[in-house]
Amino acid sequence: MKNNLGILGGGQLGMFICQAARKYGIKTTVFSESKNFSAKKFCDNFLIGSFFDQNLISEFINSSDFFTIETENIPITVLKLIEKNKKIFPCSRIVEIAQNRLKEKKFLNSIKGVKTAEFEKIDNYSKLKKIYKLFGEVGILKSCEMGYDGKGQYLINDKNINNFKNYDLNGYILEKLLDFKKEISVIICCSKKNTVIYPPVENIHKSSILRESIYPARINNKIKNKAILLAKKIATKLKLKGILAIEMFLMKDDELLINELAPRPHNSGHWSLDFCKYSQFESLIFSIFKEKLFQPNPTASCKMINVIGKDYEEKRKLSKKYKFYDYFKNDIKRLRKMGHYTFKN
Repeated sequence: MKNNLGILGGGQLGMFICQAARKYGIKTTVFSESKNFSAKKFCDNFLIGSFFDQNLISEFINSSDFFTIETENIPITVLKLIEKNKKIFPCSRIVEIAQNRLKEKKFLNSIKGVKTAEFEKIDNYSKLKKIYKLFGEVGILKSCEMGYDGKGQYLINDKNINNFKNYDLNGYILEKLLDFKKEISVIICCSKKNTVIYPPVENIHKSSILRESIYPARINNKIKNKAILLAKKIATKLKLKGILAIEMFLMKDDELLINELAPRPHNSGHWSLDFCKYSQFESLIFSIFKEKLFQPNPTASCKMINVIGKDYEEKRKLSKKYKFYDYFKNDIKRLRKMGHYTFKN
C-alpha cells in the first residue's frame, strides 16, 4: 500500500496536513527551507535545505509516494521535477496559474460566467499613470508573484503615485479599486470519483490579513448557490484533483467577482477542524489516498479568529474558554499569524 506523503513547506498548513495524515495512517515527510517550522513536531520525517539543492530534492522525491503543497510559492521547476515520476495534488499546472496574478486573472476571465476586478498589466511608470487615470485616479498595484497577506500590494492615489517613478514595475498589475460589500471564500476538493464543497464563509481582513472567518457567511441562498456554482466551474476548468480555495468579492449589486485562488488548504477553512465531520485537511488526504471523498457536514455556526503578532501571549490565555491552536513559531512578528481559535457563533 502506498501511504507516504511528501509536503512542500512546513508552516501551519503543513502542520495540520501532517495531523490529518497521521489520523489515517499516512506517513509524512516535510521539506522546509527554514530550520524552525510549525510542522516539525507532527511530521514523521523532514528535510531542511534549499529547493534548489538537487540532491536534497532527489532524496525528498524518493521519500514519498505522493506529494502536496502547503504554500503555492514553490519553484515550479521543483514541482515539474517531482511530476516526472510522481503525482502532486493539486498538479503543477494549477499551482503555476495561482503563482502569477496575471496568469490567474487571464485564466479566470476565460471561463464563461466568471469575472475578476478590472486590471491591466503594468510595465513602467508611464503605463501605470495612464491606467491609473482610466481607473478613476485610484487603484491597487500588485506584484504578479510572491504576494500574500498584503505583501507586494500598494494603494495608488494622487498623493503617492509620483513615488513610483523610479520603481521597476515590470511584473506588476494595476487592479481597479472595488467598493464591495463582503469578502467570502469557498473551498472545493475533488477526487477521481466525486467533489465536496465547504460552503461560503465570510472573511474580515485588517491590513490585508485575514482576522476572522464566520460560518455560515451572512449571505442569502441565491448568492450562496452562485458562489458554489462559480467554485465548481473553476475546478472543472482546472480539472482539479486535490483542494482549492477561492476568494470572492460580493459587490453591492450582488455580483460575485473572483479575487484569487489558493491551490492548498486555506486559513478561512480552519473552522472545519472543529465544526465539520471532516476537515479541509482530511478532505485533502482523502483526495490523494482514497478515490471517494466524504461530505464535510458542518455541525454548527461558528467563528475562527486569527491570533496575530504580539496578541499571541494575551490570546493564548483564552484557550480555557475557546479552542486554541498554536502554530509553534519561534519569533513573534508584528503581522505574523501565530495561531487561531474557534468557537460556536
